[in-house]
Amino acid sequence: MQLALPGFQFRFMAAGGNVIFPGNFHPVGTQASAREMVARCEGETPEVGAGGRWLVVGGSGGFGSAARVALGCDWGAHTINVSFDQAPNPDSNNKIRKIGSPGFHRNLAIESELRARGLHASSHNIDAFDPAQRAEVIASMREALAGQKLDGLVWALAAPKGLDPRTGKAVRSSLKPIGNPAQVRTFGAPENDEAGAPIVEFEMEPGTPEEAINTIFVMGGQVVQAWIDDLRAADLLAPGFTLLTISYRGNPLNSNMYRHGLIGLAKADLEFTTAALHTQLGEALEGRAYCVEGPAVVTEASGAIPGVPLYMALIADVMGDRFEDPLDNMRRLFRQHIMGDAEPQLDEEGLLRMDDRELAEEIQSQMQARFDALPVGAELSRPLFESFMRSYAQTRGFEIDGVDYDAEFDTDAVCKVD
Repeated sequence: MQLALPGFQFRFMAAGGNVIFPGNFHPVGTQASAREMVARCEGETPEVGAGGRWLVVGGSGGFGSAARVALGCDWGAHTINVSFDQAPNPDSNNKIRKIGSPGFHRNLAIESELRARGLHASSHNIDAFDPAQRAEVIASMREALAGQKLDGLVWALAAPKGLDPRTGKAVRSSLKPIGNPAQVRTFGAPENDEAGAPIVEFEMEPGTPEEAINTIFVMGGQVVQAWIDDLRAADLLAPGFTLLTISYRGNPLNSNMYRHGLIGLAKADLEFTTAALHTQLGEALEGRAYCVEGPAVVTEASGAIPGVPLYMALIADVMGDRFEDPLDNMRRLFRQHIMGDAEPQLDEEGLLRMDDRELAEEIQSQMQARFDALPVGAELSRPLFESFMRSYAQTRGFEIDGVDYDAEFDTDAVCKVD
Protein backbone atom coordinates (compact mmCIF):
# COMPACT_ATOMS: atom_id res chain seq x y z
CA MET A 1 0.00 0.00 0.00
CA GLN A 2 1.24 3.47 -0.88
CA LEU A 3 0.75 6.04 1.86
CA ALA A 4 1.63 9.70 2.47
CA LEU A 5 1.59 11.37 5.89
CA PRO A 6 2.36 15.03 5.20
CA GLY A 7 1.98 16.49 8.69
CA PHE A 8 1.95 15.81 12.42
CA GLN A 9 -1.54 15.50 13.88
CA PHE A 10 -2.26 16.16 17.55
CA ARG A 11 -4.82 17.62 19.92
CA PHE A 12 -4.84 19.10 23.41
CA MET A 13 -6.79 17.10 26.02
CA ALA A 14 -8.05 19.36 28.79
CA ALA A 15 -9.33 16.43 30.86
CA GLY A 16 -5.76 15.26 31.49
CA GLY A 17 -4.28 18.68 32.24
CA ASN A 18 -4.08 19.90 28.64
CA VAL A 19 -1.67 17.15 27.69
CA ILE A 20 -0.89 16.74 24.00
CA PHE A 21 -2.28 13.59 22.37
CA PRO A 22 -0.47 12.60 19.14
CA GLY A 23 -2.60 11.22 16.34
CA ASN A 24 0.03 9.85 13.97
CA PHE A 25 3.71 9.22 13.32
CA HIS A 26 5.91 8.91 10.24
CA PRO A 27 7.97 5.69 9.84
CA VAL A 28 10.36 7.10 7.23
CA GLY A 29 11.05 10.13 9.41
CA THR A 30 11.43 8.01 12.53
CA GLN A 31 14.00 5.81 10.84
CA ALA A 32 15.84 8.84 9.45
CA SER A 33 15.96 10.41 12.92
CA ALA A 34 17.38 7.20 14.39
CA ARG A 35 20.06 7.00 11.71
CA GLU A 36 20.93 10.63 12.41
CA MET A 37 21.55 9.70 16.06
CA VAL A 38 24.09 7.13 14.95
CA ALA A 39 25.69 9.58 12.52
CA ARG A 40 26.23 12.06 15.36
CA CYS A 41 28.60 9.62 17.06
CA GLU A 42 31.56 10.47 14.92
CA GLY A 43 35.17 9.82 15.70
CA GLU A 44 37.50 6.86 15.95
CA THR A 45 35.63 3.60 15.42
CA PRO A 46 35.93 1.38 18.51
CA GLU A 47 36.91 -2.25 18.30
CA VAL A 48 33.88 -4.48 17.81
CA GLY A 49 32.85 -5.90 21.18
CA ALA A 50 35.25 -3.69 23.15
CA GLY A 51 32.39 -2.34 25.28
CA GLY A 52 31.09 -5.77 26.20
CA ARG A 53 27.51 -7.01 26.01
CA TRP A 54 24.66 -4.93 27.37
CA LEU A 55 20.97 -5.51 27.86
CA VAL A 56 18.79 -2.39 27.52
CA VAL A 57 15.27 -2.63 28.90
CA GLY A 58 13.17 0.11 27.35
CA GLY A 59 15.60 0.67 24.49
CA SER A 60 13.16 1.82 21.81
CA GLY A 61 13.01 5.50 22.72
CA GLY A 62 14.27 8.33 24.91
CA PHE A 63 17.24 7.49 27.12
CA GLY A 64 17.06 3.79 26.20
CA SER A 65 17.63 4.17 22.47
CA ALA A 66 20.23 6.86 23.20
CA ALA A 67 22.08 4.49 25.54
CA ARG A 68 22.13 1.80 22.84
CA VAL A 69 23.58 4.18 20.28
CA ALA A 70 26.18 5.52 22.72
CA LEU A 71 27.22 2.03 23.84
CA GLY A 72 27.44 0.69 20.30
CA CYS A 73 28.99 3.63 18.46
CA ASP A 74 31.23 5.13 21.14
CA TRP A 75 32.31 1.92 22.87
CA GLY A 76 31.78 -0.97 20.45
CA ALA A 77 29.29 -2.73 22.71
CA HIS A 78 26.89 -5.44 21.58
CA THR A 79 23.33 -4.66 22.67
CA ILE A 80 20.10 -6.56 23.23
CA ASN A 81 16.92 -4.55 23.64
CA VAL A 82 13.71 -5.44 25.46
CA SER A 83 10.77 -3.16 24.72
CA PHE A 84 7.04 -3.40 24.10
CA ASP A 85 6.23 -1.71 20.81
CA GLN A 86 3.27 -2.09 18.52
CA ALA A 87 4.46 -4.05 15.52
CA PRO A 88 3.08 -3.36 12.03
CA ASN A 89 -0.19 -5.09 11.16
CA PRO A 90 -0.28 -5.35 7.35
CA ASP A 91 -3.90 -6.58 7.41
CA SER A 92 -5.25 -3.63 9.38
CA ASN A 93 -7.49 -1.07 7.70
CA ASN A 94 -6.10 1.58 10.07
CA LYS A 95 -3.17 3.25 8.35
CA ILE A 96 -1.27 3.83 11.62
CA ARG A 97 -1.75 0.27 12.91
CA LYS A 98 -0.64 -0.94 9.50
CA ILE A 99 2.79 0.65 9.99
CA GLY A 100 3.23 -0.06 13.72
CA SER A 101 4.78 2.45 16.12
CA PRO A 102 7.72 4.85 16.41
CA GLY A 103 9.52 2.46 18.75
CA PHE A 104 9.36 -0.37 16.22
CA HIS A 105 10.87 1.77 13.48
CA ARG A 106 13.47 3.32 15.77
CA ASN A 107 14.67 -0.18 16.71
CA LEU A 108 14.68 -1.19 13.05
CA ALA A 109 16.96 1.66 12.00
CA ILE A 110 19.29 1.61 15.01
CA GLU A 111 19.86 -2.12 14.75
CA SER A 112 20.51 -1.91 11.02
CA GLU A 113 23.16 0.78 11.63
CA LEU A 114 24.79 -1.07 14.52
CA ARG A 115 24.90 -4.37 12.66
CA ALA A 116 26.52 -2.59 9.71
CA ARG A 117 29.35 -1.79 12.14
CA GLY A 118 29.78 -5.49 12.90
CA LEU A 119 27.94 -5.34 16.23
CA HIS A 120 25.27 -7.65 17.53
CA ALA A 121 22.01 -5.72 17.91
CA SER A 122 18.66 -7.40 18.45
CA SER A 123 15.32 -6.82 20.13
CA HIS A 124 12.70 -8.79 22.05
CA ASN A 125 9.25 -7.22 21.76
CA ILE A 126 7.66 -8.27 25.06
CA ASP A 127 6.02 -6.94 28.22
CA ALA A 128 8.96 -6.73 30.63
CA PHE A 129 6.55 -7.26 33.54
CA ASP A 130 5.37 -10.68 32.31
CA PRO A 131 7.34 -13.42 34.16
CA ALA A 132 6.68 -16.00 31.43
CA GLN A 133 7.91 -13.71 28.66
CA ARG A 134 10.89 -12.68 30.78
CA ALA A 135 11.80 -16.35 31.20
CA GLU A 136 11.58 -16.92 27.43
CA VAL A 137 13.83 -13.95 26.69
CA ILE A 138 16.41 -15.01 29.25
CA ALA A 139 16.42 -18.55 27.85
CA SER A 140 16.86 -17.13 24.36
CA MET A 141 19.72 -14.87 25.47
CA ARG A 142 21.43 -17.73 27.27
CA GLU A 143 21.36 -19.78 24.06
CA ALA A 144 22.45 -16.85 21.88
CA LEU A 145 25.30 -15.81 24.17
CA ALA A 146 26.63 -19.40 24.16
CA GLY A 147 28.52 -19.19 27.43
CA GLN A 148 29.25 -15.47 27.26
CA LYS A 149 27.66 -13.12 29.76
CA LEU A 150 26.20 -9.64 30.09
CA ASP A 151 28.52 -6.88 31.21
CA GLY A 152 25.77 -4.41 31.94
CA LEU A 153 22.09 -3.54 31.94
CA VAL A 154 20.53 -0.13 31.31
CA TRP A 155 17.03 0.05 32.78
CA ALA A 156 15.26 2.82 30.85
CA LEU A 157 11.72 1.49 30.95
CA ALA A 158 9.02 4.16 31.16
CA ALA A 159 5.90 2.09 30.63
CA PRO A 160 2.45 3.50 31.40
CA LYS A 161 1.30 0.07 32.52
CA GLY A 162 2.57 -3.42 33.33
CA LEU A 163 1.24 -6.92 33.87
CA ASP A 164 0.66 -7.76 37.53
CA PRO A 165 1.56 -11.48 37.73
CA ARG A 166 -0.56 -11.87 40.87
CA THR A 167 -3.77 -11.12 39.00
CA GLY A 168 -2.83 -11.60 35.36
CA LYS A 169 -4.15 -8.11 34.64
CA ALA A 170 -2.36 -4.95 33.63
CA VAL A 171 -2.15 -2.08 36.11
CA ARG A 172 -1.51 1.55 35.21
CA SER A 173 0.73 4.21 36.69
CA SER A 174 -0.75 7.62 37.50
CA LEU A 175 0.78 11.08 37.32
CA LYS A 176 -1.03 12.66 40.25
CA PRO A 177 -0.12 14.60 43.40
CA ILE A 178 -0.20 13.10 46.88
CA GLY A 179 -2.70 14.15 49.51
CA ASN A 180 -3.95 17.45 48.12
CA PRO A 181 -4.85 18.85 44.71
CA ALA A 182 -2.01 20.51 42.77
CA GLN A 183 -2.05 23.39 40.32
CA VAL A 184 -0.34 22.70 37.01
CA ARG A 185 0.46 25.50 34.59
CA THR A 186 0.95 24.80 30.90
CA PHE A 187 -0.04 26.17 27.50
CA GLY A 188 -2.94 25.57 25.17
CA ALA A 189 -3.52 25.74 21.45
CA PRO A 190 -2.88 29.15 19.83
CA GLU A 191 -5.97 30.84 18.41
CA ASN A 192 -4.41 31.24 14.97
CA ASP A 193 -1.19 30.74 13.02
CA GLU A 194 0.39 33.94 14.31
CA ALA A 195 -0.74 33.97 17.96
CA GLY A 196 1.24 32.75 20.93
CA ALA A 197 0.10 29.83 23.08
CA PRO A 198 -2.24 30.89 25.93
CA ILE A 199 -1.08 30.04 29.45
CA VAL A 200 -3.66 27.97 31.33
CA GLU A 201 -3.79 26.29 34.72
CA PHE A 202 -5.40 23.05 35.80
CA GLU A 203 -6.12 21.55 39.19
CA MET A 204 -4.99 17.93 39.39
CA GLU A 205 -6.77 15.76 41.92
CA PRO A 206 -4.61 13.64 44.27
CA GLY A 207 -4.09 9.98 43.63
CA THR A 208 -5.77 7.24 45.60
CA PRO A 209 -3.88 4.66 47.70
CA GLU A 210 -4.57 2.06 45.01
CA GLU A 211 -3.15 4.36 42.32
CA ALA A 212 -0.08 4.91 44.47
CA ILE A 213 0.50 1.16 44.81
CA ASN A 214 0.02 0.63 41.08
CA THR A 215 2.39 3.47 40.21
CA ILE A 216 5.10 2.11 42.49
CA PHE A 217 4.69 -1.31 40.86
CA VAL A 218 4.92 0.03 37.30
CA MET A 219 7.59 2.70 37.77
CA GLY A 220 9.45 1.43 40.83
CA GLY A 221 12.14 -1.16 41.45
CA GLN A 222 10.26 -4.43 41.90
CA VAL A 223 10.47 -5.51 38.27
CA VAL A 224 14.14 -4.48 38.10
CA GLN A 225 14.88 -6.76 41.05
CA ALA A 226 12.98 -9.59 39.33
CA TRP A 227 15.05 -9.25 36.15
CA ILE A 228 18.33 -9.19 38.04
CA ASP A 229 17.31 -12.19 40.15
CA ASP A 230 16.36 -14.21 37.07
CA LEU A 231 19.48 -13.19 35.13
CA ARG A 232 21.65 -14.19 38.09
CA ALA A 233 19.82 -17.51 38.38
CA ALA A 234 20.56 -18.14 34.70
CA ASP A 235 24.24 -17.30 35.32
CA LEU A 236 24.18 -14.54 32.70
CA LEU A 237 25.87 -11.74 34.65
CA ALA A 238 29.60 -11.28 34.16
CA PRO A 239 32.01 -10.41 36.98
CA GLY A 240 32.02 -6.64 37.47
CA PHE A 241 28.50 -6.37 36.06
CA THR A 242 27.04 -2.82 35.94
CA LEU A 243 23.37 -1.94 36.42
CA LEU A 244 22.20 1.57 35.54
CA THR A 245 18.61 2.52 36.32
CA ILE A 246 17.47 5.73 34.63
CA SER A 247 15.30 7.90 36.88
CA TYR A 248 14.08 11.49 37.14
CA ARG A 249 13.83 13.66 40.24
CA GLY A 250 12.30 16.69 38.58
CA ASN A 251 12.83 20.28 39.62
CA PRO A 252 11.33 22.86 42.00
CA LEU A 253 8.77 23.96 39.42
CA ASN A 254 7.19 20.53 38.99
CA SER A 255 7.81 19.00 42.43
CA ASN A 256 4.09 18.86 43.26
CA MET A 257 3.58 16.38 40.41
CA TYR A 258 6.95 14.63 40.49
CA ARG A 259 9.04 14.27 43.64
CA HIS A 260 6.05 15.00 45.87
CA GLY A 261 3.63 13.08 43.67
CA LEU A 262 2.86 9.43 43.03
CA ILE A 263 5.70 9.19 40.52
CA GLY A 264 8.04 10.43 43.26
CA LEU A 265 7.05 7.47 45.43
CA ALA A 266 7.87 5.14 42.55
CA LYS A 267 11.20 6.80 41.80
CA ALA A 268 12.15 6.65 45.49
CA ASP A 269 11.41 2.93 45.36
CA LEU A 270 13.59 2.58 42.26
CA GLU A 271 16.42 4.42 43.98
CA PHE A 272 16.12 2.22 47.10
CA THR A 273 16.05 -0.98 45.02
CA THR A 274 19.08 0.13 43.00
CA ALA A 275 21.04 0.82 46.20
CA ALA A 276 20.13 -2.64 47.50
CA LEU A 277 21.20 -4.21 44.21
CA HIS A 278 24.50 -2.35 44.42
CA THR A 279 25.21 -4.29 47.61
CA GLN A 280 23.96 -7.60 46.22
CA LEU A 281 25.91 -7.34 42.96
CA GLY A 282 29.00 -6.15 44.80
CA GLU A 283 28.99 -9.19 47.08
CA ALA A 284 28.15 -11.72 44.37
CA LEU A 285 30.06 -10.42 41.34
CA GLU A 286 32.14 -7.44 42.46
CA GLY A 287 29.53 -5.59 40.44
CA ARG A 288 27.78 -2.29 40.94
CA ALA A 289 24.41 -0.56 40.50
CA TYR A 290 23.75 3.16 40.17
CA CYS A 291 20.55 5.14 39.88
CA VAL A 292 21.05 7.78 37.19
CA GLU A 293 18.97 10.93 37.60
CA GLY A 294 18.39 12.19 34.09
CA PRO A 295 17.50 15.72 33.01
CA ALA A 296 14.25 16.92 31.48
CA VAL A 297 14.29 15.96 27.80
CA VAL A 298 11.79 15.88 24.96
CA THR A 299 10.63 12.32 24.35
CA GLU A 300 7.47 10.66 23.05
CA ALA A 301 6.05 10.92 26.57
CA SER A 302 6.77 14.63 26.99
CA GLY A 303 3.47 15.86 25.62
CA ALA A 304 1.46 13.46 27.77
CA ILE A 305 2.74 14.65 31.17
CA PRO A 306 0.86 17.57 32.76
CA GLY A 307 2.96 20.74 32.80
CA VAL A 308 5.94 19.29 30.95
CA PRO A 309 5.39 21.03 27.57
CA LEU A 310 5.65 24.49 29.15
CA TYR A 311 8.68 23.56 31.24
CA MET A 312 10.43 22.01 28.23
CA ALA A 313 9.72 25.02 26.02
CA LEU A 314 11.33 27.28 28.61
CA ILE A 315 14.26 25.12 29.78
CA ALA A 316 15.53 24.57 26.24
CA ASP A 317 15.51 28.33 25.67
CA VAL A 318 17.14 29.16 29.03
CA MET A 319 19.92 26.58 28.65
CA GLY A 320 20.61 27.22 24.98
CA ASP A 321 23.71 25.31 23.85
CA ARG A 322 24.00 23.70 27.30
CA PHE A 323 20.70 21.84 26.82
CA GLU A 324 21.24 18.11 26.25
CA ASP A 325 19.00 15.71 24.40
CA PRO A 326 19.00 12.02 25.47
CA LEU A 327 21.94 11.10 23.23
CA ASP A 328 24.12 13.97 24.45
CA ASN A 329 23.33 13.03 28.03
CA MET A 330 23.95 9.29 27.65
CA ARG A 331 27.23 9.86 25.81
CA ARG A 332 28.38 12.08 28.67
CA LEU A 333 27.22 9.49 31.22
CA PHE A 334 29.31 6.68 29.77
CA ARG A 335 32.30 8.86 28.96
CA GLN A 336 32.60 10.62 32.32
CA HIS A 337 31.26 8.05 34.78
CA ILE A 338 31.05 4.45 33.55
CA MET A 339 33.27 3.20 30.75
CA GLY A 340 37.01 2.82 30.50
CA ASP A 341 38.90 4.33 33.42
CA ALA A 342 36.03 6.64 34.41
CA GLU A 343 34.86 6.61 38.01
CA PRO A 344 31.24 7.49 38.81
CA GLN A 345 30.85 10.76 40.67
CA LEU A 346 27.96 10.34 43.09
CA ASP A 347 26.07 12.84 45.23
CA GLU A 348 25.58 12.53 49.00
CA GLU A 349 22.68 10.12 48.43
CA GLY A 350 24.72 7.85 46.20
CA LEU A 351 22.95 9.02 43.02
CA LEU A 352 24.59 9.70 39.68
CA ARG A 353 23.31 13.17 38.81
CA MET A 354 23.07 13.64 35.07
CA ASP A 355 20.57 16.43 35.73
CA ASP A 356 23.38 18.56 37.16
CA ARG A 357 23.40 21.13 34.37
CA GLU A 358 19.64 21.64 34.39
CA LEU A 359 19.43 21.98 38.17
CA ALA A 360 22.29 24.47 38.48
CA GLU A 361 21.17 27.37 40.64
CA GLU A 362 21.53 29.99 37.90
CA ILE A 363 19.40 27.92 35.50
CA GLN A 364 16.60 27.28 37.96
CA SER A 365 16.64 30.92 39.05
CA GLN A 366 16.05 31.96 35.44
CA MET A 367 13.33 29.32 35.11
CA GLN A 368 11.50 30.66 38.14
CA ALA A 369 11.62 34.17 36.68
CA ARG A 370 10.26 32.87 33.37
CA PHE A 371 7.36 31.11 35.14
CA ASP A 372 6.59 34.20 37.20
CA ALA A 373 6.38 36.21 33.97
CA LEU A 374 3.79 33.79 32.50
CA PRO A 375 0.66 33.94 34.67
CA VAL A 376 -2.65 32.53 33.50
CA GLY A 377 -3.89 34.64 30.60
CA ALA A 378 -0.42 35.47 29.30
CA GLU A 379 0.98 33.89 26.15
CA LEU A 380 4.01 31.74 25.52
CA SER A 381 5.71 33.35 22.53
CA ARG A 382 5.03 31.79 19.15
CA PRO A 383 8.70 30.89 18.51
CA LEU A 384 8.98 29.01 21.83
CA PHE A 385 5.69 27.20 21.18
CA GLU A 386 6.83 26.19 17.70
CA SER A 387 10.27 25.13 18.94
CA PHE A 388 8.79 22.72 21.47
CA MET A 389 6.20 21.38 19.03
CA ARG A 390 8.91 20.81 16.42
CA SER A 391 11.02 18.87 18.94
CA TYR A 392 7.97 16.87 20.01
CA ALA A 393 6.96 16.18 16.40
CA GLN A 394 10.48 14.87 15.76
CA THR A 395 9.94 12.11 18.35
CA ARG A 396 7.10 10.98 16.07
CA GLY A 397 9.18 11.15 12.87
CA PHE A 398 8.03 14.56 11.62
CA GLU A 399 10.03 17.74 11.01
CA ILE A 400 13.14 15.68 10.18
CA ASP A 401 15.49 17.39 7.74
CA GLY A 402 15.81 15.65 4.38
CA VAL A 403 12.49 13.76 4.54
CA ASP A 404 9.91 14.50 1.82
CA TYR A 405 6.64 14.39 3.70
CA ASP A 406 4.56 14.85 0.55
CA ALA A 407 6.03 11.69 -0.96
CA GLU A 408 4.28 8.34 -0.67
CA PHE A 409 6.04 5.34 0.84
CA ASP A 410 5.30 1.64 0.60
CA THR A 411 3.87 0.45 3.94
CA ASP A 412 5.25 -3.06 3.48
CA ALA A 413 8.74 -2.05 2.35
CA VAL A 414 9.26 0.46 5.17
CA CYS A 415 8.54 -2.21 7.79
CA LYS A 416 11.00 -4.83 6.53
CA VAL A 417 13.83 -5.95 8.78
CA ASP A 418 17.29 -6.07 7.17
